[in-house]
Amino acid sequence: MLMGSSPASANTAPADAYLANSLTSAKVLQQWYNPKGLWDSTGWWNAANCLEAIESVVELTNGEEYRGVIRTTFERNARGKFLNEYYDDEGWWALAWIRAFDLTGEKRYLEMAKTIFADMKAGWDDHCGGGIWWKKDRRYKNAIANELFLLTAIRLHQRTPGDSGPGSYLDWAQREWAWFKQSGMINDQNLVNDGLNNDCVNNRRTTWTYNQGVLIGGLTELYQSTGDTNLLAQAMATADASIRTLVDANGILREPGESRGLRGADVPQFKGIFIRHLAELSEVTGKPEYRAFLVDNARSVWLNNRDAANRLGGRWSGPVDAVDAARHSSAMRVITALAEPLLRLTNAPARGVQVWTGAECNHDLGRRVGLERWAANPLEDKASGFLVKACQSGKLTPGDYEAAFALKVDNFNRDSAPIATVSVVNAETSKVEASRELKRSDFSSVLYHSFALRFTAAGGQRYELRTYWHYSPAAPRLTQRSVGLRPLARDS
Repeated sequence: MLMGSSPASANTAPADAYLANSLTSAKVLQQWYNPKGLWDSTGWWNAANCLEAIESVVELTNGEEYRGVIRTTFERNARGKFLNEYYDDEGWWALAWIRAFDLTGEKRYLEMAKTIFADMKAGWDDHCGGGIWWKKDRRYKNAIANELFLLTAIRLHQRTPGDSGPGSYLDWAQREWAWFKQSGMINDQNLVNDGLNNDCVNNRRTTWTYNQGVLIGGLTELYQSTGDTNLLAQAMATADASIRTLVDANGILREPGESRGLRGADVPQFKGIFIRHLAELSEVTGKPEYRAFLVDNARSVWLNNRDAANRLGGRWSGPVDAVDAARHSSAMRVITALAEPLLRLTNAPARGVQVWTGAECNHDLGRRVGLERWAANPLEDKASGFLVKACQSGKLTPGDYEAAFALKVDNFNRDSAPIATVSVVNAETSKVEASRELKRSDFSSVLYHSFALRFTAAGGQRYELRTYWHYSPAAPRLTQRSVGLRPLARDS
């Protein structure tokens, strides 16, 4: 199978080598990994976020590296079903296992997330009109536990075919947001305070970055499932307020009170969580300010917040304050958020190989993702059309060729409906030389899959490589990373 990646620009700064820096950061993080499948120097809920940081690198390497970490952490800690006395701790693990399912297609991870959610659901009652408690002693209703409940519910809905009606994951997500919106925890600046006091009123406690981030994530995904633009508007309002106010003089993300130090085991983890969800919102909206914010923070982390051993600290403007798995996994999230996924060329000789990124070709619909990818989704693209069109070869010598289309979906288990048709078309005669209809079930994970078409070229002819996206309201988001063409050896 043919896959390709574009070389970095010649004037790319070292801090902008996001993929290389992500791989370096992952290697450093794993120096804290222990035989229990957890990370030394940090706590239980932080470990779920360390795992998510590693899962980001699994995705960037298209499953080539660190998949075994997912398996090891699961198998060595699954006996307790990732439950404890804190509902927010449970939520972090549920999200990590949902992502593990996405990356591997292994149903055991999704089932574990559903088991965790069932336990979280038991924390809901009518005190303060609804919502789940922070802890099972039922003394405090706060933002983070409820935001995680929202995000877990909507992600389970997206991965559960036929989920609808009362008691469904979608119903729980909508109930949670309806309650959260009227709870008062979102203040007049569109920032989220920590929780509610004994009178069920906003306690005006710290506007931690992670509380902004998880709400942004939950609302963005609820918008993607319902099309309700009010949800996206609130996500953007909270994001805009965050990148305007939760920053230092250089515009770099800073925790409230960070000038006095990142105290305890929890706070050093928070900023990376915000960044992950801001990156998701950035992909959905394409708002330039969000990407610029990510770039500024990634550069500062790598240039100012890294020690001689490539360990990342907690003060993103620098200098390094301390190093541990929480600080490091948090800071690396802004770097992985900007990295383009690695796709390797086939082992065949490179002579005659041509590769185009998804963004380099012509398009009837869709939009750029990052620098090199192109994607379509049913909320913004309301009709079928060419996701990629007119990736055109030069005049080919006669012989056999293989075209390969690197594509991914954001959901692979909802149904088996057709989602795309890939084809090779003679640009001179408009004859379709090869084509294949792709169904959602042709994807076994959210990683990139390479779909190959073989054809025989006539001498002196040019050929177009096309990807046609089939619209439906339930279609997945389809992303094209690249398309490539290579001559085949006579005996291949």
